[in-house]
Amino acid sequence: MENIALAEPGAHLSIWALFTQAGWVVKLVMIGLLCASIWTWAIIVDKLVAYGRMRLALNRFEQVFWSGQSLEELYRTLADRKTSGMGAIFVAAMREWKKSFE
Repeated sequence: MENIALAEPGAHLSIWALFTQAGWVVKLVMIGLLCASIWTWAIIVDKLVAYGRMRLALNRFEQVFWSGQSLEELYRTLADRKTSGMGAIFVAAMREWKKSFE
C-alpha cells in the first residue's frame, strides 16, 4: 500500500490560499463576483440614503401641511420652488383645482 499523506484539517484553507491555488477561470469568476457584490452594496446604500431623504422631506411637508396654514399660502410657497414627492403632488392638485374654477 502506498503512503498517502493526509493534510491537516484546515491547512491551506484560507480564502487567499484557495484563491491563489485556483485556476484562472475560477479567479476571474471570483473577481467578477466580488465586483458584483461591491456594486450591489453600493446600490443598496444609495437607495437607503435616498429613501431616508425622501422620508425626511415627506415628514417636513406633512408638518407644514397640517400646521393650520391656509392651503393657498402653502401653494404660493411651494409653487415657486422645485418640489418633489408629496409637495409636487400637492402643487399639481392645487393647479388642477384652480383650473376647474376658471
